[in-house]
Amino acid sequence: MNIRARLPALLATFLFPLICMAQTQSGQPQVETPLLNSVTTTITGTLVPATTVQTGATTKAVVPASCQFSLALAPGQKSVEARRVSDIAMDAANNTCNAQFEVGEPQTVASLSDAERANLANTTVNSSSGVPAQTGSTLTAQPDLALATIQSAGFLKTWWIDPISITVNSVQNSTTWRWSGAGHCVTGILGGQTLTWFSPSGWSLVSDSWQNTFNCSATTSASTVLYRNGIFCAFFTTWASYNPNKVQGLQNGTLFGTWNDSVFGTVCVNLLRFRMQLTRTQN
Repeated sequence: MNIRARLPALLATFLFPLICMAQTQSGQPQVETPLLNSVTTTITGTLVPATTVQTGATTKAVVPASCQFSLALAPGQKSVEARRVSDIAMDAANNTCNAQFEVGEPQTVASLSDAERANLANTTVNSSSGVPAQTGSTLTAQPDLALATIQSAGFLKTWWIDPISITVNSVQNSTTWRWSGAGHCVTGILGGQTLTWFSPSGWSLVSDSWQNTFNCSATTSASTVLYRNGIFCAFFTTWASYNPNKVQGLQNGTLFGTWNDSVFGTVCVNLLRFRMQLTRTQN
């Protein structure tokens, strides 16, 4: 028997009951509702090479190679949720990657759990009450004011849950925009960012960067976020990186979500499960 090869699985098995005990003491287990009309499908993404992130004034951490995925909602499509059910397969030769996801329609939950209320106590929110910053030239960023426009809005939320389905950290980006169709410039109106982290089990926010912009092609609300946990895995440091979490409103009314989320640092990351939701809240 190759003990070294099996060490991560053995450690995770040993630590699982300890983690569940700590989590249950700090928040009641949550119930994850089934997706409606779900299918299991393979989503192909773009390979993102390993990067280095600043974790403190003099410290850094290496984020392993990861995978950037995208999903879209056309006008009239309300919401989609994807739950990753496989490991990510990396193809460095072709600069691609893929994973299997259960994809379906999320159900509305009537009330918050104790754990969700604890999350709300550790939340940061950014929003723009005015027009987002323009990118590109003034000529290409000007909206087509003479055309009749449609106002749409939506958000992308991605998050990780633990063995008893408590959301340990999350990032949500939102955008509101006006559009007239392909070939006509969009108008940026509002954008927002909401972050949560579950401090009862040791999670904290290390850094975040949010940009809210628009050009002729799209509005963009994008976040780069890093969370840390020093006690989740027997006092070894576990990291959660969102780089980026991005939602866009396109010329044809499409709501487009892009994410590159990864957890790393310890074997206990195998106990965390990834979730994403792309939802149109207007038109």
